Amino acid sequence: MDPWSPSTRHRALQYVPRLRDLLGTVDVSLAGDTLDRRPGRVGQLRYFSEHAARYVHRGLAVRRLIGGYDALLVQRGLYPLGPGAIVQALRGYAGRIVVDVDDALWAPPPSVQSKGALGRWLYGPQQQLSLLRRADEVIVSTEALAEMLPPDTRRPVVLPTVPDPARYTPAPQRDERPVVVGWAGTVGGLDFLDPLAPVLDRLRREGKIEVEIVCSTPWLPWASFRRWRLEEETAVFGDFAIGIMPLPDHPYACAKAGFKLLQYMAAGLPVVASPVGVNRKLVEDSEAGFLAERPDEWEAALRELARSAELRAQMGASGRAFVERYADLDAHAATLSRLLAG
Repeated sequence: MDPWSPSTRHRALQYVPRLRDLLGTVDVSLAGDTLDRRPGRVGQLRYFSEHAARYVHRGLAVRRLIGGYDALLVQRGLYPLGPGAIVQALRGYAGRIVVDVDDALWAPPPSVQSKGALGRWLYGPQQQLSLLRRADEVIVSTEALAEMLPPDTRRPVVLPTVPDPARYTPAPQRDERPVVVGWAGTVGGLDFLDPLAPVLDRLRREGKIEVEIVCSTPWLPWASFRRWRLEEETAVFGDFAIGIMPLPDHPYACAKAGFKLLQYMAAGLPVVASPVGVNRKLVEDSEAGFLAERPDEWEAALRELARSAELRAQMGASGRAFVERYADLDAHAATLSRLLAG
């Protein structure tokens, strides 16, 4: 997978040093799938042609790699799109294969279901289903995701996606207006903000809040935009006073691991989140903020946090303490080691 992927960084790469201590030699082979997509039909053809070439190259590389290892950890997939043929390279592999997934990749989201026939095939579940059938062990990020697995899948191990709290400096809470309400995520999550636009804009025009979006693409013109950069992954939260995580009540969203919430908490921020999937338990167990479903609930929660720096600091500290307990990287690495060693 691409090193820019949060899933790759936090479900695989951050454990490599610990796995080397536990297992010995651990090597990393990333797919390198980042491509610029240019507009127009020509741009689209070039984009998919380059992906096709990389898909073939990746399949050949996998065949060369697997002979020298006792076990493989496949994080999400061998390549992020394309047919399941790439998995055939693993058919004769004698070692253990552990497949890790943090999204219901076998049940594509609405954004994929709305594509044409070719798009649904390219982004379809065939590769993921082949991997799950071949796996000796399966790891998922939430109990909800475990329940959504295809019926012929091995019983999975649940291992949440967690940040390393040591890399986050708690953000200061100042008694001043407006306060910054922040959202950080990938472009696919921007649509989740749209139902909140009237609430956020109203509070902004009243001088209660400012809205900052950290992403590869801007949201609405009145929301401040900061382009996401890997080297600033943890620093961006220092400008926030409140972190938000709206989600639709959709099966794909319900299976998400709440990683964004955990990042906010690691940075000492209070949170407001939709009561969807694991979000409910994270907010309730941490006492780091509010759950909000209807627009009026979101508005009430944001108003209360915006008016009190003391409340923000209290909830932020509670969330930080929770993440320090919840994100046990040593225990997670030990679980990975056990599954890989068999």
